[in-house]
Amino acid sequence: MKLSSTLLFLGLFGLFTGLHGQSSEQMAAAISTETDAQFIYEYQGSKFVPPTGKTLLIMGQTKEGITDYQNNFGDEKQPGGWSAYWGIPEFKGVASAFKNNTGSTQNHQMLVDEFPNTVVHSAMWMVGILDIAKKTGLGTYDRVIKEYARWAKNVNRPIYLRIGYEFDGPHNELEPRDYIRAYRRIVDLFRAENVENIAFVWHSYAAKPYKNYSIADWYPGDDYVDWVGVSIFDHAYGGDDFGSECDAVLAFAKEHAKPVMIAESNPIQGIDMDNTKVWEEWFVPYFNFIHKKNIKAVSFINEDWTSLSIAGIEHWKDARLSNNKLVAKAWFEATAQKRFLHASKKLYKQLGYKKK
Repeated sequence: MKLSSTLLFLGLFGLFTGLHGQSSEQMAAAISTETDAQFIYEYQGSKFVPPTGKTLLIMGQTKEGITDYQNNFGDEKQPGGWSAYWGIPEFKGVASAFKNNTGSTQNHQMLVDEFPNTVVHSAMWMVGILDIAKKTGLGTYDRVIKEYARWAKNVNRPIYLRIGYEFDGPHNELEPRDYIRAYRRIVDLFRAENVENIAFVWHSYAAKPYKNYSIADWYPGDDYVDWVGVSIFDHAYGGDDFGSECDAVLAFAKEHAKPVMIAESNPIQGIDMDNTKVWEEWFVPYFNFIHKKNIKAVSFINEDWTSLSIAGIEHWKDARLSNNKLVAKAWFEATAQKRFLHASKKLYKQLGYKKK
């Protein structure tokens, strides 16, 4: 009787936790690594693209999240890049630390100083609200752009710059005309300053767009875009179908011969301490998408969303890898595959970047 009760308890516990007796190796083995041939195509006018069959691995996105990651996984193989954010109106969080009103700290220079042989994944905040994009297009923030240009040249490493990230998201309220004018002005200023180590990323929300505009309405042109980016949050909870909007972005990228990066991603429903169900529900579809769609760079956000004061994400949860040892171990199993590029002395050469 006691044995039966114990077995019943263990069975129910395994079902509840989602462990099912699986090891991290078995969890990682659930990922399909096949690439759909239709997503293998030649890229044109793009910088710092990994070789065929490779994907650049990036982690982020705040000083606090990166510190948590390093404290828990500092002995693991380091990612090939790190993320940070800044806003077009002010040169803050770039050359030195800046704690913003969300409660998080940004510091691009820290990423350069502490993580050699990596890239910088830089997000430039620019919205339609308060006429930020309109002012950018009129030259109000030219001084800030030039200051960033000087900083970028000095760091002497590849930078992937997301100009007005999630340009089509309803939360950013960006009118296409204002966005395109601002985007082009920013790129033109960098080029006038002879900045050669920046790849320009056109980053879509990959969900229902602002005012139902077509994604093409925001496109600044092939000469101004090196990469196309997408955000992956709720998308992966639906299995391998990430939605028609996401499909449309990938089709647009192929049409314009641009590589695709997952510029922001996280299982926003949280990573629980004693439940690995998130692996099956989010991580497996996520990695399937990376392999199947031939995603060339991927940025994972290691963050406790409950600690940040950001409007619209009140229901997001703590989704740090450190919350669950088995999920974290499976993550490192999955990203240890030869597809993923990590920090190394040969990384820049693999990306086609010549250090000066």
